[in-house]
Amino acid sequence: MTPRRSAWACAIAALAVACGGRQENAADGAPKLPPLALQPRIAELKAMAATRSAPTEAAQKELRDLGDIALQLVESDPRTLTLSERALGEHADAWWILEPALAHEQVEVRQRAAWLCGQSRQTALALPLLLRLKYELDPPTVVWVADALARLGNDSGLAWLDAAIGSEATAQAAGASAIEALRARGVALAEQPTWDEVRGALRQHHDAWQQRGTTSLPGTPPPDEKQTQWRLAAHLAASEGTQLRPVDDAKYVMRRAGSLSVPLVTRILDASEPYLRTLALQVLADLGPVARPASSAVLPLLGDPMTSSYAVRTLGECGASEALPFLRPMLGNADLELRTAAARSLGLLRDEPSRALLRARLQDATESMDVRVAAAFGLCCFDGEPEAAAFLADREAKKDYHEQTLARLRERLTALGK
Repeated sequence: MTPRRSAWACAIAALAVACGGRQENAADGAPKLPPLALQPRIAELKAMAATRSAPTEAAQKELRDLGDIALQLVESDPRTLTLSERALGEHADAWWILEPALAHEQVEVRQRAAWLCGQSRQTALALPLLLRLKYELDPPTVVWVADALARLGNDSGLAWLDAAIGSEATAQAAGASAIEALRARGVALAEQPTWDEVRGALRQHHDAWQQRGTTSLPGTPPPDEKQTQWRLAAHLAASEGTQLRPVDDAKYVMRRAGSLSVPLVTRILDASEPYLRTLALQVLADLGPVARPASSAVLPLLGDPMTSSYAVRTLGECGASEALPFLRPMLGNADLELRTAAARSLGLLRDEPSRALLRARLQDATESMDVRVAAAFGLCCFDGEPEAAAFLADREAKKDYHEQTLARLRERLTALGK
């Protein structure tokens, strides 16, 4: 919903969609959209989240005893320590001890917890490890968490190892973890590889992760379906309230979980709760090509006045070229946000028939600056558009447009190799 629309207008439009009203794009020439049938999803998510169950009392006692030793909260001899580490890592409910330990006040305990997660091969533990990355302020502990993620087959950890190599304080530890992670992935490194060689290989594998959402680590066991389901559902259900942190947590974890989060996020695209639809679209857009399987479920939301601009952006980011017939007419839509989103997505999709229209938007001095900047970005996604590149550079030099937006667009173009 844009600031220019009144709350009453949005409510009426949303009611029309929910009741099976008009589903065509507003712009002439657009094909008819697939029908959008909204239904409540928050109760379903809460029910999924509620399937989280604590271990039995006997198991809890066993886990506490193992945890105290494995986390080195109590002293023990080396043999007992090794046996406890192994027993905890093999315990089906190891998460009950390890997850809270990731947020322990003592940094050494957090590091041990991260290491034990990585050793456990319980890949569902990647989700709490991702959330720990968001809040961890101790650089050496970040390396431990990133190492654990890499061991569990979440290749987003490779990017954190790359960044840690760039810091003198963590370079050696991160480098050792990175070399081990790369060799486990079959990368042939020199006996004493250079930093550039290691970091280049890390980036290559992380880029592949961002394209596929699946790990390059062979033999990674699939995550426990039940644990994965209730964890993801709990993140999504927490977006019901007015607090921003749970929403930000959900985005942070899900956009870094790769293909793991796509099925459940796709499932809630038809939620009658608008905040759930919006959150789902934002996560899928951030996942980019990994979210491509969700594109057919996104299409109906082009007819939803509350989330249509998010849907346009998502289709462009995930590379849904099949959506082009719906997106092209939106470049002439009366809605500013739709025109802006369409200009960006048509460029990301490299839609050659739209290139001249994007150029016309850029050159139209009466057009909104939002649309002109988006058109310049869209043109820069193609080759041979010096006018568009100069336009963006001029905005940066004159500082007459949102600096953060320009920085994000520049970062996106760099990622595209432009």
